[in-house]
Amino acid sequence: MPEPTPRRFPRRVFSVGGEPDPRFSLANERTFLSWVRTALALMLAGVALEVLDAPIQGGWRLAAALIFVALGLVGSVHAWVSWASTEKAI
Repeated sequence: MPEPTPRRFPRRVFSVGGEPDPRFSLANERTFLSWVRTALALMLAGVALEVLDAPIQGGWRLAAALIFVALGLVGSVHAWVSWASTEKAI
């Protein structure tokens, strides 16, 4: 009797091909986590700029804070998309 394949999330990534070599999969995961860590740091920098009342003119401070938060959000989305496409290619 054949072994049932384990259900893995997300299905659209793991429904293609066979099981990847764990070394490559773990390296891809480390890259994903470093992107997430960078995105969190960018969002934290944006929040800190606004909360800590940096000695910058109000409008510029808010604009810089929003840019940092937006870059953090873009980094998070990029991390997920990049991880999924690389995992699918592996």
